Amino acid sequence: MFVLHVGPHKTATTWMQTNLHYNAAALEKAGWLYPQVGERVVIAHHDLSDHPAEILDESSRKTAAFRKIAEKATAGNLNILLSSEGFSKWRPQHLKRLQEMMAPHEMRIVYTLRDPVSLTYSLWAQKVKTGGPKSLPQHYDEQVRKAGKSRSLDPLTDLQKYRDVENAGLTVLLYDEIGRQGRDIFDVLTEDVLSIGTLPHAERGTANEREPLEMTEFMRAMLVRMGRWKGGERVNIGRVFKHMLTGATRKEIIEAVAAVPQAKRVMTMRRDDEAYLAMERKLLKRFSAEMVPPPGAKLFLEGEATFDYYDDTVLAADPRVKALLDDLTKKFRPGGFRMTVANLARSSLMGWRRLVNRFR
Repeated sequence: MFVLHVGPHKTATTWMQTNLHYNAAALEKAGWLYPQVGERVVIAHHDLSDHPAEILDESSRKTAAFRKIAEKATAGNLNILLSSEGFSKWRPQHLKRLQEMMAPHEMRIVYTLRDPVSLTYSLWAQKVKTGGPKSLPQHYDEQVRKAGKSRSLDPLTDLQKYRDVENAGLTVLLYDEIGRQGRDIFDVLTEDVLSIGTLPHAERGTANEREPLEMTEFMRAMLVRMGRWKGGERVNIGRVFKHMLTGATRKEIIEAVAAVPQAKRVMTMRRDDEAYLAMERKLLKRFSAEMVPPPGAKLFLEGEATFDYYDDTVLAADPRVKALLDDLTKKFRPGGFRMTVANLARSSLMGWRRLVNRFR
């Protein structure tokens, strides 16, 4: 079998990838190859999912990488497991080509379905970390305007795309139902999809945990001030704040933002809208046979959801916050000394991983 875990983002993908990487040797003993080929991110297969058009080129480096994986699996009589949120952006022709390359392994696509309201909030926070300056209301309104084209608020199109891949299976992991049952989504993957029982968990701190709201809004205030994170750097603002700030500075930022309560706002997102409920009913009707665990009457969470956010204009006007913004914008401006060094270091690390992978 060939299992392709496509995410999407903010559905515990990093947690699953961390544990898959952590258990790579145990997986192989159980009959599953989880290739250790990551360059940009070592635990997952984002390099393989980047630039999908390259898979249509027989002479491309990407095609060679996939063929190497298929050959190793065949030689070891192993199933194949790949995981990257980037695969969720692949078009049908790319998926079909990958399916052909992994034959005779039977392809199964694994997609995690999460309550669209809470997913939209988590995606907003993630977009800030990767360089997006929009406020929570701006982000949500943008998704609402997209209507059926919003991949977070309406996953029907994505799921239908995967079902339409001929001779491929589809498994839909139910994020919220798994939570209601008190199970860990990684255990569901290994037990219910891979059929190998449970495996040890890595430490929780290694997952892609959400920053405190105060830190997220401070990052966004920096992005608003700089006019996005320009320059095409590999190191985004989220990585900068995670790896390059001292504990004391992080604490100071959180305390400074929290000390401006007049900037705090509350946004309410409703789940009783008829279009939202109709979408949930369609998902149950069309895909319930592929859902794991088996669904109940409700797929998603119920009731109104309230989320806090900050008005960046009011926040940036506070003297203490402004002083921190002045200092850190200067230190970490794209193209500056610190960012140049950080990008060189990251490029060197990726180059080293690429070299190591050639000898695996």
